[in-house]
Amino acid sequence: MKLLIDLQACDTEMGDLQNRIAEGPLKIKELEKRLAEMDEEYEAAEKQLEDLGREKRGIEKDIEAVESQIGKANTKLSNIKSNKEYKAALKEIDDLTREKSRLEDKAIEFMEQLDSLSEQCRAKKEERERFHEEVNQEKKHILQEMSTMDKALQSLSRKRGKFCKKVSDDLLKRYDFIRERKAGLALSPVFNGVCQACHMEIPPQRYNELIRGESLLDCPNCHRIIYWGDNEQFKEKSAEE
Repeated sequence: MKLLIDLQACDTEMGDLQNRIAEGPLKIKELEKRLAEMDEEYEAAEKQLEDLGREKRGIEKDIEAVESQIGKANTKLSNIKSNKEYKAALKEIDDLTREKSRLEDKAIEFMEQLDSLSEQCRAKKEERERFHEEVNQEKKHILQEMSTMDKALQSLSRKRGKFCKKVSDDLLKRYDFIRERKAGLALSPVFNGVCQACHMEIPPQRYNELIRGESLLDCPNCHRIIYWGDNEQFKEKSAEE
């Protein structure tokens, strides 16, 4: 029974390590997902900044075109002879001046938006670079942990092999059969007549047999192999030590 208790402790530790090792790639995947989302946000902001700059340059060209038209209209004005044509030319210049003013106001709005968006992009870029560094460091840490745990798992596997050699084949098969069907827990201590795995009370007669320790017993409820938890020999150092 002492060997089985030590074997289960070994299996429990191995199972915990295997679960933690399996979490490593999932953690890395989650970090890379967050990194990809941040990259997408930054690229979207950069594209918006580029589109806004293109629109601003387009407005500036429109302003230049209107200014050219105003210049031509003023030149034309000096050569007009009739009062009617003069009034029409003045109206054209006035309309062009108002259009230029409208475009200039729009250009100012774009400049303000560009300044704000440029600051946002700068902040996003710094955050992105900082997070890239953090992710690289975290991935490195996770991989180092996985490597350490893998070595510990190999050591436990060798330790388990030693325990298995000391347990009879029939008992080992029974232990493995129960462990596979009971969430990795084949044994359970019994304290004060209660199985600690399923928390059901053991019949008094069986509990007395368990205390005598003359045979290997199982829990009538969960069917795990049970042992008397208050037995001093099961509280000593492991059989391997």
